[in-house]
Formats: sequence, structure tokens, C-alpha cells
Amino acid sequence: MAHILLIQYPASGHINPTLPVVEELVRRGHRVSFVVSEDYRGIVEATGARMLAYPSLVPPGWSGVEIPLHPSGDELARAHIDMIHETLTPLPSIVASLGADRPDVVVYDVLGCAAGRMLSLAWKVPSVVVCPTFAENETYSPYTAAADIPAPGPDHPLLRQAAAVVRAALDAWGLRHVTVPEFLSGAGERCWLVFLPRAFQLGENTFDERYHFVGPCLRSGADDTGWSPPPSGRPVVLVSLGTLHYDGSAALLRRAVEATQREGAHAVVALGEVDPAALGPVGEHVELHRRVPQLAVLRHAAAFVSHAGMNSTMEALAHGVPLVELPQTGEQRMVARRVSGLGLGCALDPETATAARIARALHLVRTSAAVRDRVARMRAAVAAGGGARAAADLIESRIPVFH
Repeated sequence: MAHILLIQYPASGHINPTLPVVEELVRRGHRVSFVVSEDYRGIVEATGARMLAYPSLVPPGWSGVEIPLHPSGDELARAHIDMIHETLTPLPSIVASLGADRPDVVVYDVLGCAAGRMLSLAWKVPSVVVCPTFAENETYSPYTAAADIPAPGPDHPLLRQAAAVVRAALDAWGLRHVTVPEFLSGAGERCWLVFLPRAFQLGENTFDERYHFVGPCLRSGADDTGWSPPPSGRPVVLVSLGTLHYDGSAALLRRAVEATQREGAHAVVALGEVDPAALGPVGEHVELHRRVPQLAVLRHAAAFVSHAGMNSTMEALAHGVPLVELPQTGEQRMVARRVSGLGLGCALDPETATAARIARALHLVRTSAAVRDRVARMRAAVAAGGGARAAADLIESRIPVFH
């Protein structure tokens, strides 16, 4: 059996989609070395993979990190160089941990590309890029097409500094022939694993056979059990704004909870970083949890009020649950617009979404036959992607035949 090295970016939205894939690879007898920061050790080791921790520059759980709703060009440039530093940091730890036990395949996250791409090129090892959100290619990028995401100019000092850091790393690894733009774009990569159905991908017709849309890989275990619907018979509405903290999260969550009560629903609320005291008094038909077993709740949910994170959106669609999206970042706004454009739910501006507006959106997605039909069709498209098994098949196809 093969040795597979998986290098992940330290964020739940990137790690969670790969866990079922790792479980499947381990079940098939492969050795998986999983590189990520220490605070994810528990969920990684539960898959059967070998955990290779590295000293991440990101605080555990991103605690205390405020994400701006509308980042400036300077903030985006800072985020870019921070990402470069973060994703180069694992290299010494990986080399020290593996020694002569080099992998047969390197799998790396599209955001955490630096270490994975560096090793696959330097070691001449086949690679697979995993993408938990909208993919991009040489001719189309949904991110540059999104007008509300300002891009810093190429001459921005922080971008020049980031390019110099990458250039130095490439030279140190004997990759002087690789240009910085080639390296960062993933030029030449032959296998991209995208965790959404092709029907949901923006610009879906621009992607060739290198891109494999397997759909979401749903977690098993704790998120499948541990929750039962209330005896009241009220329709269940899941409310979650994700695991990260954004400006105004508490006020938005409070309005979303109020909206569920206007609709006569039973609300299951994932607080994340929000202090429950910030919501004020809630009635008997509101459950407050730091986190919830999301898949178990979605199995019974009539609707999902979400931050438009791609994982949450895919999990809802996999269960046939319509969405009310309250996006708080540029990427989330893209997801929300796609949901709205495909008729799978409603997208609201969180800064103007009153409790009344959220309640009206909830009523619409719960009662519209057209929404119900489109969600059912997308649910079928999600299932057709193949999920974790299809992803494992693709990774296995990259194992050299001489192994």
C-alpha cells in the first residue's frame, strides 16, 4: 500500500472536507501522514492517519482573529503574505518527521499550497490539489470576476515581499526554473479534487478533465448523532454563522434567532465565538450550543440560516435543506449569490438583514415548491459526485505503478 502525504491549511472549512477521504484511504490500507497544526490532532488521529504537527502562526481555532466584512486592498495583501509564511512553515517539520520515508503522492489544499507544491516538485512526486470551494483555472477565476473583492495591485509592497519569500524558497529547494506566478497558480497540476458538484461551480464549462467535482465528503461519527428533534413538532431551523468571528456576528445572530421565532420554528443555534449573553433572553423553542452536530440537525431541518460557508452550504444541499444565506466575506458572498441564482434559497445582506427580512426569507424557502424542486435536483447532483470514495479513487489513481 502507498504512503500519502496530506498537507492542510489550519482552518476547519479546509480540514473537515478531507477527513472522510482520509478515513477511506486508511480503510483501504494506505498510510496517510496528515500535516496540520496541533489543535486539530484529535480529529486527525480519529481518522487513523499519522499526525504531523507543525508550529502554526495562526492562533488555535483562530481565537481572537477578527475577519473584516469588507477588506481593503492593504488587508488582502497582508492576508496573502501571512498565508505564504503560514504555508511554508511546515516544510522543516515535514522533512524532519519523514526522513527517508518519502510519500508516493502529495495531497495539498489549494490555499495551503506552498509546502505541498514545493515538496511535490522538489521530490518529483505526483500531486493532487484539493479545493473545498470554488475552483479557478488558467482562463477563469470566480474571484477576480467578483466585483466586490478588491484586488491589491501587483506592485503593492506586501505582494512584492511575498513574491520574494516564495522566490527564495524555490531557490533553496533547487527549483530555480519555476517562476513565482507558475508556482502560486498551480500551473501544470494534473489532478484537482473539488468538493462541490459541477452544477454548483461558477464557470463550470471552463473546467477540463483535470478537475474532478466529487461533491461534499460528509463527516461521520459525532456529527451524525447526538441530537433529536423536539417533541413540540415545530419545524426545525438550524442557525449557524460559522466558527470564525466577524464584525457584528452577535447582533446578526440575535436577529436570526428572532426571525425563527417569528416563523414559529424551533431554532438550533451554533454560537461559535459569540457570547450567549449577547443574545439576551431566548424562549423555550431556542437551543443554544457552542457547536452542534450539524449533520444530525440537518437530517430534520426545514431550513438553514447560514453564513454561506461552502461546507455548510454543501451539507445543507446534501440533505435537501433550503438556505437563507447571510454572507460575511467576499467568498461567502459568492456562495450566497450562487445559492440565490440557482434558486436554492435566499441571500441577504447581513448589514441590512432585519429579523423581519430574515423571517420573510425563511417563510419563502420553506413554502416554495419551486425552491423545494431545485434543492431536490441539486441534492441528486451532490450524490452523483461520489464523495469520499470517488475522492479516494482519484488519489489512488495518482500512485505510481512502480510502487
